[in-house]
Amino acid sequence: MFNSSQTLSTSDVYYSTTPIDLKAPYNVTTAGRKTILITGGARGLGEGMLRNFAKLGATVIVGDLNETRGESVIAELRKSSGNLNVHFLSLDVTSYASQCEFFRSARKLSPTGKITTVIANAGVAELGSFIESSPTKIPLDVDPPEPDMTTVDVNFKGVLYTTKLALHHLRSSPVGQRELILVGSMSSFASGPMMAIYSATKHGVLGLFRSIRLFPSKRDGVRINMICPYFVDTPIVPIGGKVMLAGLQIAVLDDVVDAVSRLVCDEGIAGRCLAIAPPQAGGVIEVGVQEMENVDAFCKKVVKAMNMQSKMEIFTKFLVDIVWLLVVGPVLRLLRE
Repeated sequence: MFNSSQTLSTSDVYYSTTPIDLKAPYNVTTAGRKTILITGGARGLGEGMLRNFAKLGATVIVGDLNETRGESVIAELRKSSGNLNVHFLSLDVTSYASQCEFFRSARKLSPTGKITTVIANAGVAELGSFIESSPTKIPLDVDPPEPDMTTVDVNFKGVLYTTKLALHHLRSSPVGQRELILVGSMSSFASGPMMAIYSATKHGVLGLFRSIRLFPSKRDGVRINMICPYFVDTPIVPIGGKVMLAGLQIAVLDDVVDAVSRLVCDEGIAGRCLAIAPPQAGGVIEVGVQEMENVDAFCKKVVKAMNMQSKMEIFTKFLVDIVWLLVVGPVLRLLRE
């Protein structure tokens, strides 16, 4: 229900209105003054981001369940990059308490006590089988097994937790230096055969992005962007998936890292979504922009209508007060006399 005591501004949005020029260079030196949090940073896409930002001199704090791998990568990076401001923290993204502790500890590790960038990267592939391969073998009077909800807990609930905490803790940094990057997938836009739950969670992340890219606004100064990679050869892809993809074109990790690096370093990009396709299909491309802008235009009309309703309610109350003061009040006094 819209609260008529609050007035929204249709111009107070915080997203770029022009497409990203993906051929234009960006200033990587801006990464050196950032404190970047990455969930799920011990392997795969997160590790690629970690290595890139460590090399660029950023303070990078990654959280993951794989403590042995995470601590090993950090120790190796400190030696190879000379950057001592890289850290690993144990993190279970499905636990809100664990995420709260991760953010609090990260701020203590930051040289400035602030967080500038959060990348909600942690994710898993489809676990279990949501659609039974042979449903006819289960008698109708027998309930099918409960589906495995791990993928939902990690890919969607975990992202919701990270987003909520990011928007809270990013306030510690100056306006203009606050950014949240959501990691979706090509499955955010397309169907995924045999990946019903995974596709649903990535559609959910896209829905979250489309909603919150309009809020926080310029007042809050949080840039919210998203990446949607195609299949990349990382540990998240199960053996069966790798067999299925054998001989096919896949996206490359370097393109994913470059896309994230551009979003972090170019502080003029806000509310945009980059897909990472195989190099033969274009590599890094911007997607979903026109559709989202059409939806945004509709949302602005709704906001205007709600604001008009709010103004009409205030005006009506004002008129009632005037009528009471100038007409009803005197008439009642005359009747009493």
